[in-house]
Amino acid sequence: MRGKITSRDDYVLASSKKLYKIGIYVPSIREEKREVVLNLLHLYANFSKQNIQSAFVRGGNVAISERVSAIDAANLILLNQKLARLGVYKKCVFTYINKTNLEDSEFKTMIARAQITSEKGRQTTRDKHVLQILEDIQNNKITESEALEKMNMALVEYKNKEIDLSKECYTPIFTYNPDVRDKASTKIDRGLDIGVNQVERNYPFDNLMQPLLGFTNYGKRMIDGVIYDDKMKFVAQSGVEKYRDGILSAKRDGKTIGQADRSGNIILNKHSKLIKRENGFDIKLTIPLNLQAKIQKILEESNLKYKAQEIIAGIMDPNTGEILALASSSSFNPNIGKRDKNITNKMRVVATERSFEPGSTIKPLVFSYLVNRKMINFQEVIDLHDGIYKLRTFTIRDSSPMKNATPEQILIKSSNIGMTKLTRKLQGSQMRDLFKTFGVGENTGIDIANEATGLLPKVSILNREVEKGTTSYGYGLRMTFMQLLRSYAVFNNGGFLVTPHVTKNLISPNEKIFYPNLEQPQQIISKESADYMKRLLHRVVKEGTAKRADVAGLVIGGKTGTARERNNGETIYNGSFFGYASDKKRTYTIGVVTYGSQANEDYYAAQTAAPVFARITELLVQEGYLERKITE
Repeated sequence: MRGKITSRDDYVLASSKKLYKIGIYVPSIREEKREVVLNLLHLYANFSKQNIQSAFVRGGNVAISERVSAIDAANLILLNQKLARLGVYKKCVFTYINKTNLEDSEFKTMIARAQITSEKGRQTTRDKHVLQILEDIQNNKITESEALEKMNMALVEYKNKEIDLSKECYTPIFTYNPDVRDKASTKIDRGLDIGVNQVERNYPFDNLMQPLLGFTNYGKRMIDGVIYDDKMKFVAQSGVEKYRDGILSAKRDGKTIGQADRSGNIILNKHSKLIKRENGFDIKLTIPLNLQAKIQKILEESNLKYKAQEIIAGIMDPNTGEILALASSSSFNPNIGKRDKNITNKMRVVATERSFEPGSTIKPLVFSYLVNRKMINFQEVIDLHDGIYKLRTFTIRDSSPMKNATPEQILIKSSNIGMTKLTRKLQGSQMRDLFKTFGVGENTGIDIANEATGLLPKVSILNREVEKGTTSYGYGLRMTFMQLLRSYAVFNNGGFLVTPHVTKNLISPNEKIFYPNLEQPQQIISKESADYMKRLLHRVVKEGTAKRADVAGLVIGGKTGTARERNNGETIYNGSFFGYASDKKRTYTIGVVTYGSQANEDYYAAQTAAPVFARITELLVQEGYLERKITE
């Protein structure tokens, strides 16, 4: 079975179950015992008496249900054994077919019959199937083992076509079994036919944890040229399910291999081999469902208020890289039968799969690089041209015009002109090194499928004065939400770039616990530079553009960013806030992005992302993750 996925607070988020098909072979049940069987089946598995009675009337091998639970199936197996011991069933003879040579005389007879009926224009579906197998063999489209399996199964159909399976129980019935020798026969109390019909993946909390969790579909198989769902095989589609597909997937089913006696029973001796079933690993996430659910509700409410396309938010432990929440206002129900029709539009984990121009949220990254390399004169007063600056033929504007400012005030007041001037002496190679230092253009390594890398301009582009200037304030390059969240964690952990991850541990079928293999944190700026940036980002909240992100009783720092982009011919705005919340004991790096705000609504990050950040931080206090300092 495919392994289950659980939350940090031990809720089962995804699990698999087998559903059984229950059939009843009517000719094997003694007529005088059928009323007893009917009542017992109703009692054991709550089957409809009317359906069972209809099966008795139709005769043959009739399916009663195709979605029976494992518990009910186990009870029915015990019932079947008891009924057999009590003589309720007649003995039915089965003869096994397992030809091991394609030149077998019975195969040749079957092929000749199919060719003759084809020439006379009287071929049946069985005849067509046999001739198709023959053609596939001749054209090397199937292997010899595949051909043997197909020919054996076709031979079973030919032999059984003369038997009235709805009436006969004493006539030998033929069946194919690759583990039993050819022409072995057995008498069995057939009664109920109980077997696995399909496996099903269940997500008990519906849209919670989506799209992060991801989902599975069924595989496909072709039968007689028609494609059907293979309901015994999962194919992971997205999110954690897809990233961890290899370790979640079951490795093999259990079975016994060996020689069989005349009755078709495997002889257990030194030559027989028991292959144990090997289930997939279970996975425990770093994310508590309780926290994720409450953040998702905040995002859904905020999205209605701001009329955006989607709002996402994430919380990370900056020291370990553990993700405590990664939620979206856009989610879906992955359960089959309840699945959203537009699931393909909602299944993307936007936090890792979508890149965007970061706007002013890039400025602390640029500033910290310059600070760390001692490339800033903090006493310098820089001319900001009253908010309008001509760079060759390109005009740069500040939303809050200033005549001049120190470097710190440039970041606090978010001056585009100031950032352009702070980076004007950098070469294109230095600008590229700056962005690469923070992982722009590279995977973060997060354990979610389909991670995007963003866009890092070439050195030749960054050597151009205008392009170098615009990238310094977040245009002309692209980053993902996760890249930004990871970058801002650097200011909270002493200067280290860590690997974000949502997997807490992996549990093997024998209950051994393993931990994800993460890259070692890489120090990209000094502790002194990181601590300085942390203090400066606190001033940005207190004095600058992010005042609505502030929360009383906590230390809050961060930076807003608003960037426009074209979408289907219209201009939309992406508003971001990335920063931290701290109570001096614990610190969390938090990011919020509001995608697709309209110009006629609130669209600046200070109006959208910053207030959402504040609500999430208040929630962390309520849930005990942070402790508010009460001042007299």
